[in-house]
Amino acid sequence: MFPLKPLMGLVVAVALLCACGGEQAKQTQKGPDYDSLTIRLAVLSTADCLPFYYAEEEGLFDSLGVKVKLKTYRAAMDADTAFMGTTADAIWSDMVKACVWRGRGDSVRVVMATQLDLYLMTAFSARIRQISSLKEKIIGITRNSAVDLTADYILSRAKFQSTDLNKPQINNIKLRCYMVDQNQYDGALLPEPYASECEARGARRVIGTPELGLNLSAVIMKDSVLARHKEDIPKLKQAYDIAVEQLNQLVAQYAEAQNDSTLTGAEDALQLQLMRYFPQSRSIEIPDTLVKYPTFLHASMPTDSAFAQAKRWCQGRTLLKKDIKKEDLYAQ
Repeated sequence: MFPLKPLMGLVVAVALLCACGGEQAKQTQKGPDYDSLTIRLAVLSTADCLPFYYAEEEGLFDSLGVKVKLKTYRAAMDADTAFMGTTADAIWSDMVKACVWRGRGDSVRVVMATQLDLYLMTAFSARIRQISSLKEKIIGITRNSAVDLTADYILSRAKFQSTDLNKPQINNIKLRCYMVDQNQYDGALLPEPYASECEARGARRVIGTPELGLNLSAVIMKDSVLARHKEDIPKLKQAYDIAVEQLNQLVAQYAEAQNDSTLTGAEDALQLQLMRYFPQSRSIEIPDTLVKYPTFLHASMPTDSAFAQAKRWCQGRTLLKKDIKKEDLYAQ
């Protein structure tokens, strides 16, 4: 008869080996669309990501020899989950999240900034025309993000505290827009084109990040991906810059058509040309209105003030588990 204790030890050893093997397989699984030559970039369907959509649609990535796959999400939290998991290699996000992730020990770095314009849109029924009327109102946000920081900056201008505002977390941007449209919330912080959608239905545009001097956007990439695609990052930025130049030309023509009554029909044609690059043009109803397009900025690293603003705010919220330095956060 085989001794019982050695038999039990063998069973336990095999079980542990299987468990470790299963866990290792789970950790190394890269998702069904994994391709080591492709950068899977998680984005949101906003104007801020429009240069990426344009670059993909016009074949700019392919022409420069860099493989980029855009993965669109309706909610920032879903994009975060994909990036923290195995289905995205990089993410269009913001400096607050970059600081939080790096501060908790995640191996991520900021590779470039883009542009993040957010606007406080207030429901028609709320009758809020200025920030001094915000106290104890209900404004939809995304917590622990640039959206949350922007809400606090707006409150500080009115000499209010963060706790003076009810800020329910509504991660889905379209849902935040809908809640304002239906007068279910007093307002929400929204990017374009959602801010313009709300405005078209009677909401008021009270204040935005351009007035506050905030631009906290960041494209964040995992260290392992950054090492593998070191030669691709300049190509990614080059494609983005070409898209920016061509989009800015379209936006300038669009503005000219709006102001010139002799250009009959040109405005609508340019609007359709711009809107076709948005995923919303295929899946989300866009009202027949003027979307306020920004003048897109070329790819660059976030400013020192963007890092300082994000880090200081995160420290005030005790979101950093350890101190972080800009040199450690920014990709060299």
